[in-house]
Amino acid sequence: MNIHILTVPNEEIKVRKGFTGADWWWDDAGDLQVRVAAELTDWREAMALAMHESAEALMCKHNGVTVGQVDEFDAKFKDGHEIDVNAGDESDSPYKLEHTYATAIERVLTGVLGVDWKEYDTRLGKL
Repeated sequence: MNIHILTVPNEEIKVRKGFTGADWWWDDAGDLQVRVAAELTDWREAMALAMHESAEALMCKHNGVTVGQVDEFDAKFKDGHEIDVNAGDESDSPYKLEHTYATAIERVLTGVLGVDWKEYDTRLGKL
């Protein structure tokens, strides 16, 4: 298994699911594909988000949560929410545990790299 992390324009991320900022999936070769919005021009922010996505995907794989389950939940969630909230934080999310741990990893990494969480989170919300 390989992990492919790419920064791409946010518009490319929207194509797969309609969400913005970042995305992950397993390709036909079994490799993890992670995409992070190139609009995050600070490498520390882009990589913190990439590590969140990677950790979430790996934990989902380990716990038997499929990309299909995540995508289906995200699509339903997106249709019912106009405000900036994360589907993975919802109590009925099939990947709540994985998302929660991935966010913890992301927060630790931003702290170590000297990224202000509130400013970073605000930038993510504007994507």
